[in-house]
Amino acid sequence: MTSSRYKRLTGFVLIVAIALVTGFLVGKIYVDNLEPPTQVSAEESSLRESEETIKDWVEQAESGKSATSFSAVELYNIAEYKLYNADKYYKVMTGKVSNTFSSPQEMRGIKIFNDGILAYDKLSPSSIPIANICSRIVYDTNTGKIKINSNGSWASGTADITGVFDKNKFDDYTLEEYKEKYNTIPTNVMPYIISSITCSQEGSITPVVSNGDGTYSFSIKLSGDNLTLAALYYSYEIQISSGAMNLPTWKSLQMNVTIDEDFNFKTISYVEIYGVKMNILGGISATVTDNFVDNFYFGDAVPEIPADVKEIL
Repeated sequence: MTSSRYKRLTGFVLIVAIALVTGFLVGKIYVDNLEPPTQVSAEESSLRESEETIKDWVEQAESGKSATSFSAVELYNIAEYKLYNADKYYKVMTGKVSNTFSSPQEMRGIKIFNDGILAYDKLSPSSIPIANICSRIVYDTNTGKIKINSNGSWASGTADITGVFDKNKFDDYTLEEYKEKYNTIPTNVMPYIISSITCSQEGSITPVVSNGDGTYSFSIKLSGDNLTLAALYYSYEIQISSGAMNLPTWKSLQMNVTIDEDFNFKTISYVEIYGVKMNILGGISATVTDNFVDNFYFGDAVPEIPADVKEIL
C-alpha cells in the first residue's frame, strides 16, 4: 500500500474508533448490549483504485495475460470495469435472509441494464410489515430520469418472487437527491467497494485459482473497519430497504467470486452478518444474516427492459 493510502486508511480507522467509543457510551444509556453503528466519513473515490490503474489491468487482460497472473483484487476490478462498461447486463440475486426476531425469508434481486435503462427490483416478502421489501428503482441514463417505488405488491401464481408496481406511484428523484439518499449513484450495482484499500487486512483475500473449465475463483473475507469501508454505500441501501433506525453495524462478510474466461463476473456468493436496530417497540436490536448468490449474464442472455418498466419513464 502506498504511503498516501496508508494515511487515508489510518484516518478512517481513527474516525471509526471515535465513533465506537462515543456511540457505546451513549448507546448503553438506552439499550443494553446494543452495539453502536460503526460509521465512517469517507469519499467513495478515495477507497477505489485509480481509473488509470484499473484501465492498465484491463489492457493487460485484453492483451492475453492469464487470469491467474492477477491478484484477486485486480481480477475483481477488471470484471467490475467490464460490467460497468458493458452495453447490457443482467444480474439475478437469490437467497435467504435470517434475523433474530422473525423466521427466515426468501429474497430476490433483479438488475437489468439495456438500451441505457437500469431497472432494479429488490424483493423479500414477509408477513411482518417492517421486513416486507418490494421496491423498484428505474434510472434512464439517456434522460437522467430516476423513478422509485418502495411499496409494490406481490404477483400471484408466479414461479419466482415477483413484484407489481403501479406506474402512478413512483417518486421522481434527481441524481443529486438520489446521491443524498443512497450515498452513491444508481449505476453502482455492486454492493461492496473492493480494492487494495478495503482488502488490506491480513488474510482478507485468497489467490486466484483456475477451475479447469475456463473459469477462475477466489474468496474475500472482511470484517471490522475494512468491511465498514467496503460497505460505504451498501449500508444506506440496507437501512432504507429494511426500515432500520441506524446504519448496519458490520460483523463479517465472505464472498466467493467466479469469473469466466472473458474476465466477466459469472457468480458471486455472499454470507454477510450485521446488526441493526429495528424501528419497532422503541427499537429492537437484531442480528441479520444474508446468504445469497448473484448470477451474471451478458450479450444475448440479457432480456429486454420489460414493457411495464418503460411505461414508468
